[in-house]
Amino acid sequence: MPEDSIKEPLQNLKFKHLSARILAYLALFIAFTAVATYLHIPGPSSSYFNLGEVAIYIIALVFGSRAGAVAGSIGSALVDILLGYSIWAPFTFIIKGLEGFIVGKLAKEGDLKQNILAIIAGGNLMVIGYAITKGFLISWPAVLPEVGIDYAQMLIGGVIALPIARQLNHYFRK
Repeated sequence: MPEDSIKEPLQNLKFKHLSARILAYLALFIAFTAVATYLHIPGPSSSYFNLGEVAIYIIALVFGSRAGAVAGSIGSALVDILLGYSIWAPFTFIIKGLEGFIVGKLAKEGDLKQNILAIIAGGNLMVIGYAITKGFLISWPAVLPEVGIDYAQMLIGGVIALPIARQLNHYFRK
């Protein structure tokens, strides 16, 4: 691993000891997640399809659970506010943060099956979290379209993120 590699410090992230370099990377991860989430297709009853899972999964698979949690929570919640879905922002902060954390915690570099399981676990938490939230905030009949959109995000996010994360992990091993 190169001496100046950022991967190891991010995987062992300590929030009490953040350097300017680590903060800059976290800001980039938040921005990457926000942009991927901002590129969206509106759905029924206050939901929207987006590519935020791509960013969350890549960051979590490569840089670990804490980086995945920070990027997922802050980047996704900011976009909810920007797009006028402010009521969702606190729930998104928790749901997407946990999703990134779980994916990063369960992922194992070089183990495709384990990484797929990590995405399934984190993605299912996201689907369940939004289903319950939508049931209480909007209505229980509105949950079904939400579940479909969220599973599509999880599937597409995983299909795109897994090969990119593999390449990034290979790059950082050099």
